[in-house]
Amino acid sequence: MQPNPKFFYKSFLEFDGANLLSMLSFDSGSVEALLHEDNEKYFDPLYPVIYKNKITKKSGNGEYLSSAIDNALRANQVKAVSLIIDYIIKF
Repeated sequence: MQPNPKFFYKSFLEFDGANLLSMLSFDSGSVEALLHEDNEKYFDPLYPVIYKNKITKKSGNGEYLSSAIDNALRANQVKAVSLIIDYIIKF
């Protein structure tokens, strides 16, 4: 029996407000696995998959907002961006 992966989708409590999709959006394979239709039963509107995360600047002075799409674009992961947009359209 496989464990319930719902913790991946509501990880915002453990990672200072960031979600796992945003953290792994630099890799198209990870995004594809997290957003795979087999996992749709675990998607919950109470725990959104796409939202902006508050990131501390490298200088330590101030913060900025970044989303999974921002991170994927920064890493040139066109497939990841496409998967995220498909998810947004579907849900």
